[in-house]
Amino acid sequence: MRATPRQQQLLVELQDLDHATARLRRRREQLPERAQLAGMRDEYANAKSALMATQRELDVQSAEIARLESDTETVRQRRERDERLLSASTSPKEAQALQSELDTLARRQSELEDRELEVMEANEETRAGFDAAAAALADLDTRRAAVEAEIAEAERLIDAELAAAAEERAGLAAEVQGDLLALFEDLRSRVGVGAARLRAGVSEASNMALTPAELAEIRSAEPDEVVFCPQTGAILVRGFEE
Repeated sequence: MRATPRQQQLLVELQDLDHATARLRRRREQLPERAQLAGMRDEYANAKSALMATQRELDVQSAEIARLESDTETVRQRRERDERLLSASTSPKEAQALQSELDTLARRQSELEDRELEVMEANEETRAGFDAAAAALADLDTRRAAVEAEIAEAERLIDAELAAAAEERAGLAAEVQGDLLALFEDLRSRVGVGAARLRAGVSEASNMALTPAELAEIRSAEPDEVVFCPQTGAILVRGFEE
């Protein structure tokens, strides 16, 4: 195949753009903020777990307080009933039984009230722990949102560079003759490099020096003859040896 030196040089410009595009895509995929965000996942899971654990503890304590309040009210009502019965009783035996039950109910009410006080104090501590866990989770949400915003902005900037590179590539490709461009694209898809410079006897496609025999053969070719890297098969573009 034959192509003017200018046509061949357009290929290395295309290849440079392809390399730049690949670097941009890798940079987009490997943004340091992505690793930062991934590192926050365990922290977020732990914070959420702590919040849920304290919420469950609050629920248990609230249920316990409600039960104690109900039991205390039942005992209080029973005492009021027995006190009415005692005040109206005319039987010494019945009065003695009522008084004994009143004493038992008084002790029971005292025990219930003491237990309720203990649970309420524990509930206050748990509530403080819940508030702290909720604040920690909210702070983490804020920090995570900030990192996500940084990622979005970085992606926006890189996408703009990718779009500009794609537009520039389309313009360059339009200048290349059809059969040469088709060969370049085929080589690029198969070997990863479509065209590379020959510089100081080194193929930039393989980063290896050509043998004297290989160099002699390439240098003897006409300027418009398309030559190839012996190691990779990529189009080797001359004119960069100085």
